[in-house]
Amino acid sequence: MKINELKGKKVVIFGYGREGQATLAVLRARGVADIVMTDEKTLDVPEFVKVDEVIVDAETVVIKAPGIPLSNRFIIKWKSEGAVITSSTNIFLAERKGRGKIIGVTGTKGKSTTSALLAHVIKEAGLPVKLVGNIGVPSIGEVEAVEETIFVIEMSSYQLADLEIAPDIGVILNLYEEHMDWHGSVTEYQKAKVRLGEVMTMDDTLVYNPKFPQLAELGEKTEAWPVPIDFTDREILHSLKLLGEHNRENACAVLEVAKILRLDEVIVGAALASFEPLPHRLQEVGKIGEVLFVNDSISTTPESAMAAIDVYADKPLAIILGGQDRGYNFTELAKKLSEVDDVLALVMPGGERVFVALELAGVAAERVMTLDEAVAKSLAHLSNGGVCLLSPASPSYGQFKNFEERGRMFMEAVETRRSTT
Repeated sequence: MKINELKGKKVVIFGYGREGQATLAVLRARGVADIVMTDEKTLDVPEFVKVDEVIVDAETVVIKAPGIPLSNRFIIKWKSEGAVITSSTNIFLAERKGRGKIIGVTGTKGKSTTSALLAHVIKEAGLPVKLVGNIGVPSIGEVEAVEETIFVIEMSSYQLADLEIAPDIGVILNLYEEHMDWHGSVTEYQKAKVRLGEVMTMDDTLVYNPKFPQLAELGEKTEAWPVPIDFTDREILHSLKLLGEHNRENACAVLEVAKILRLDEVIVGAALASFEPLPHRLQEVGKIGEVLFVNDSISTTPESAMAAIDVYADKPLAIILGGQDRGYNFTELAKKLSEVDDVLALVMPGGERVFVALELAGVAAERVMTLDEAVAKSLAHLSNGGVCLLSPASPSYGQFKNFEERGRMFMEAVETRRSTT
């Protein structure tokens, strides 16, 4: 559905986060007159109506924020009353498909780094590019960009669950368990991810990781041109500043897209080498004595923590784990830590499930209440040097606002300890 099709209809914007605010601004600018802004909290905007007082009918279009699940009681009610439910991502794709390239990047882990790296490569090749989506810039806010703009959209499972139009190029990096609280089950989460390939047509291209059976099957079934990622080691990958095998695989996905876009290989290689890692992703924040501190606060699943451990497994290790309990199975993570010669696990509040798994695997573990305490215990354990790794394998919610706040507080704890040592 394009913006002009909203004129003459009642439009309800549900959710006043970044996307809701950007959507409201764009629709106002484009002359959509009948707009209701609603949220489950009170808003100070002229268009605001309390969510339980919103009236819809068959001529109503509800544009919901990504964080609001399709199972939300108001979404279910409005849909039953005849309203069309969509998203700003769908509207953006309807507006921009066929006007320059749109590249959508998803995966359980690595999508922010891959999206940013891809946008960097395209920019270094001299092409106009905008990095939007889940990385923090609502795509709808950039809908009026010049025609030849290439968009790189980081796409979360929330944005994919009701996807109606596919980007020109879709990239699926991997597929693990996550966001079961939002989707209701692992199956529904993974269905949302593979939807990217399912809504594609023969004019589109799907780049996917063939190591995952669900993605290999998707590659066979999609109507799009399927491109399995080639993970062969190449010299062009050797100058990456990104750490870890998982990031090398992310770069391989970028190389596939670069080939599709026919970018010059020399320029691509130089761009890979000049890309600076994003914050909170294996971010080496400095040393105290011979102890290196690494901020990997983005780690919200066991698999992401295991990838981080692989980078530092040959050194004495203190790892900070735990956070919001989403019911993950930590058995494989505990097994990997049991194979590290010298390791101490420091478990934050909410990490009882991981603590039990560590005990069963025979891994030395202690409970801590704060990041300050975790940093202090790490230094005590690593008296002869090593690595203190914040890679929690769990979401941050509860004790922290988000993974960025958790990462910043870890770095502050390190700096405080450094200044008093």
